[in-house]
Amino acid sequence: MAADLHIALVTPFSWSVPSAVNQHVADLACELKNRGHHPVVVVSSDAPADERRIRALFHRSRGRVVALLRDYREGAEPDGLLLPPAGVGPLEREAGVPVVPLGSSFPVRLNGGVANLGLPVDVTSRLEKLMLGAGFDLVHVHEPLAPSLSFTALRETRSPVVGTFHLTPLGVAAYELGQAVLDRFFLRLDARIVTFRSGRDILEDLYPGRYEVVPCGTGLAPAVPATACPSARTGVAKPFALYVYRGDGRRSHRALLRTLLTAFPTDLDEVSIAYHRASVKRWVPRSIPRKLRAQVTLREFDTPADLTPLYQAAAVTILPFLGGEWLCATAAEASVHGCPVVGPDLAPVRDFVSGPTPGGVFSPTESASLGAAIRSVLGRTESSESRCVEAVAAPSPGPCEHTIGAVVDKLERIYGDTIAATSGRRGIVAKTPVAGYSLHVRGIGEMSTRRRMRHAAAGPARPDWINADLHVHSNYSKDCASPVEAILNTAREIGLGALAIADHNEIQGAFLARELAKDDPIIIVAEEIKSAEGEVIGLFLSKAIPPALSFDETLSLIKEQGGLVYVPHPFDALRTTPSYRTLVDNLHRIDVIEIYNAKVALSSFNLSAERFAAKYNVVAGAGSDAHVLQGLGTAIIRMPRFDDPQSFMAALWEADIIARRRNLLYLQSLKLLQTTLDRVLPED
Repeated sequence: MAADLHIALVTPFSWSVPSAVNQHVADLACELKNRGHHPVVVVSSDAPADERRIRALFHRSRGRVVALLRDYREGAEPDGLLLPPAGVGPLEREAGVPVVPLGSSFPVRLNGGVANLGLPVDVTSRLEKLMLGAGFDLVHVHEPLAPSLSFTALRETRSPVVGTFHLTPLGVAAYELGQAVLDRFFLRLDARIVTFRSGRDILEDLYPGRYEVVPCGTGLAPAVPATACPSARTGVAKPFALYVYRGDGRRSHRALLRTLLTAFPTDLDEVSIAYHRASVKRWVPRSIPRKLRAQVTLREFDTPADLTPLYQAAAVTILPFLGGEWLCATAAEASVHGCPVVGPDLAPVRDFVSGPTPGGVFSPTESASLGAAIRSVLGRTESSESRCVEAVAAPSPGPCEHTIGAVVDKLERIYGDTIAATSGRRGIVAKTPVAGYSLHVRGIGEMSTRRRMRHAAAGPARPDWINADLHVHSNYSKDCASPVEAILNTAREIGLGALAIADHNEIQGAFLARELAKDDPIIIVAEEIKSAEGEVIGLFLSKAIPPALSFDETLSLIKEQGGLVYVPHPFDALRTTPSYRTLVDNLHRIDVIEIYNAKVALSSFNLSAERFAAKYNVVAGAGSDAHVLQGLGTAIIRMPRFDDPQSFMAALWEADIIARRRNLLYLQSLKLLQTTLDRVLPED
């Protein structure tokens, strides 16, 4: 796997609120940066300091985010404006990882807890501009289908996408309730990761596909020699259990206290509860009952590193009592320190305790179950003190799959495979830009699209460049009344140097146009074929291709003639178009994606096509889809002159797209009048 990847890590939860997914993203970003990559964490945030950063980074004319990220990508230390404010989120400024906030979050209550999600209310425009300007090699989204910033990134990105399903409570609820809607967005994920083995089975039932299991991991280092263990240093051998309170763990905390009141584990002298200060400040836990105060010790911590001495000294770690977002993270931390765990009888816990780390499960509804699980674990493992003593003799523990290093080893392979699969590039090389700018989105500090196109149209003429319209219909199409002769005359009047005549399931009009034009303008013989899965255009054809064949058969017949495959209006929901999966499966045979069709009803259809072409590095095309003479040239490709399919493709990589918009209602009305009058007016 090549180094030097520019990776966006997108988290669904507010960066300023304690979250296990955020902690995982922070650990992942630090490890990637240590390996020579250029990670950028993309977040929502409610911190006042981040609100000020958003204004400076994304101001419409003076925004600095694109320029600063370009400098960072080229090897400069990240500007201070890109770094997170002190005390906000799990990443410190000293880590040198850019954290780009896009907007605020909204609290969502679920299952007795609260999660703060970055929702696509005020972030979509900023995210689109970031994805357009930053040029990420890959985007890694976490909980990709939950209604959040992650889901918005999945929709807006122009880069290959890897998605990690953490199956947090909020994520599981979203995946189950929104299955009918989310299924089509699932196909936009180029690689899918789940953090525990049983999770793969859960997701395959909802969204069938290929998943890889990569643990969430932890940035904590493996266990250190016994001198760091408090029990070994003091000689005190009091077996205790560690319980960590993080995030909104109030329900689990109450359930733990009820169980301890009813049946305190007889194999323990005490239970030590470590409270995360930031979490306690936001979600105040219940106070310890008087009857338990002699058996429960309270501690506080700020960062996961503060927990290392506790994990090393504890006889056992009790995982979050009712499960939740921090379940896998706590298990991973205990594992790297060799501390046994007991947890609620849930799929992630069963997967975990079946591995090399000793552990057991209990039923949260049966008070005696916790004590029995702890007794079982302590009966087959060493005491806390003996584990510390053994660490002196073996200070170099074996590799653990839950370290962040082991996690990134797997992710680097997945990143490399994803880039190769989506663009045909092994590792990373310079990417050929599909377009130097977007026809639909104004970038940060960029000239407006309309002004840029006006300047381009008025620019100096280059004798070897021509204007081309790659999608035109004649009266050989049943829904068009424009004679071939009139199309050629109009094309000459408006300065078109090339036309692709692409009638519906018909090719005779294109042959006639080529015969009459005599290379003024150049005529590309084409056909818009309605395959069983949607419409596709064949360019440079020599004979007609029948409709109603499968998409695969249609593309094969185009290629057999030496033609080019041009996919028109691929995401127009009002027409018959191939599915996203069909397009991805046939990337190796698709030559051109039409990113601008002048006849689509909604600009978002063209925008989706532009994103697709950029993501998969497919050359972009444009056409007027003119069914009336007045629509001719409403979408123009300015490109070098060409003679054959090979020179055409080479020219198209250099081309600019110029949109000359006309009122769609006006053009459609003309089309209806011209094609239906002869059916409704009485004959003489």
